[in-house]
Amino acid sequence: MKKVDFINRVMLIMNEADMSTNKGLSLLGADMAQVDRYIEGSYADAWRRCIKVMPRTWFENKSFSNLLPIPDLSYSTGYVVLPDDFYLLTSFKMEGWQKAVFEATIEDEKVSSIQSNEWTRGSAIRPVCTISNKSIGNEVKQVLNYYSLSPSMVEHRIEQAIYVPIAKPLKNYSPNEDIKLNEQLIEPIAYLCASTVYTMFEKYDLSRALEQRAIEMYPGLQVVRGNNVVTKQ
Repeated sequence: MKKVDFINRVMLIMNEADMSTNKGLSLLGADMAQVDRYIEGSYADAWRRCIKVMPRTWFENKSFSNLLPIPDLSYSTGYVVLPDDFYLLTSFKMEGWQKAVFEATIEDEKVSSIQSNEWTRGSAIRPVCTISNKSIGNEVKQVLNYYSLSPSMVEHRIEQAIYVPIAKPLKNYSPNEDIKLNEQLIEPIAYLCASTVYTMFEKYDLSRALEQRAIEMYPGLQVVRGNNVVTKQ
């Protein structure tokens, strides 16, 4: 879907919501350029809310299987430096693993303690991935740690590596550029954007009604329900 078509879809939702109140188009006298900016500003928040509960395969996915793992052969573990636009892991599998990993835990003291122990860490049968920061050269990089491979594996190679990149801000798209939204995402995100814009206009009843409509489309959104906040641009 093109950016301009998405913004028009949000505007249509808002106008239909206004008409349903029998009060006419309350945005008729508003600065439409300002409304467009509010829609642009609400997009990333709506996207993040959806990806928390919706299948990651519905979102744009990229491969990072071309990256070289950095192994620690003494422990049969290693890590991969993640792409700068990494947001969430979709799947990861090293050659020699019996199955892929679909979730990566943020590494903390407890997780590190478990994965540093050869008897409790992940294995080729039950692999585990964690995310942490490492100092590489003069930079701090986000990395994906993998646990672990058979000690007989002297070469560590990635078989599959897919991730969801960070959502590009809507304002950074040109009007006719494809914003790469799966058909199943368009309506929930559009309704959440419309809800947020109405919050900015202090039309809270309309905002709640549109948010509820998005939840009806995908009930899982109920668990990440929160205050709609958007930065004025």
